[in-house]
Amino acid sequence: MEEKKLNSQESLELITSMINKTKRKMRVGQGNLLLWWGYVSAIVGLLVGVSLLLTGGNPACNWLWFLIWIVGGIGMLIINRKDKGRIEKEPFTYVDRITSNLWGTIGWMFALGTILSIAFLFFGKDTWVIMLVFAFLLGGFGASVQGFILQEKSMVAGGAFGLVAGTFVLCCVLSDIPLKVWWIIPLFVLCFVATMIIPGHILNAKAKKQC
Repeated sequence: MEEKKLNSQESLELITSMINKTKRKMRVGQGNLLLWWGYVSAIVGLLVGVSLLLTGGNPACNWLWFLIWIVGGIGMLIINRKDKGRIEKEPFTYVDRITSNLWGTIGWMFALGTILSIAFLFFGKDTWVIMLVFAFLLGGFGASVQGFILQEKSMVAGGAFGLVAGTFVLCCVLSDIPLKVWWIIPLFVLCFVATMIIPGHILNAKAKKQC
């Protein structure tokens, strides 16, 4: 069977259709996920910051960062199961595959960074700062790319903020400038507010309007 060749107009309409389908599914399901990860990350960040200040900078407080993995992962499973029945049953498009692979790759990068940081501890080397840089750069990159795909300006702007903040933090690390709790934690929280919390509320508002 010979495949039908699409002209430029039909190709544009097909791409637009896939983007619109992805937008609908993202707005219905992903708004809640963005809010969940954003709030969990921001709250845990504040918890770590307060703990470090109260204990005089005890490094053991940094183990609290694992709450993002634990609480966030459990909540994600619950939200996915809860939203599954409400998400419109539509074909899995090429755009869907791109967005899924994008966040999947970012998730694996975080997992790899965590494993390597733990491994380096056995050799007396503290490399946990790489996870902080990852939080800014990878989160910002994922949000900005997702925003471009969905044509969602709030995600593009939030992602850009995360990339700028991450680059600044990386320059501080490379320049041996201390990452003081009083400014790095607020910057971390603000980053997740910009990249996930604000876009999440906007996506949910658009989903309610669309429904």
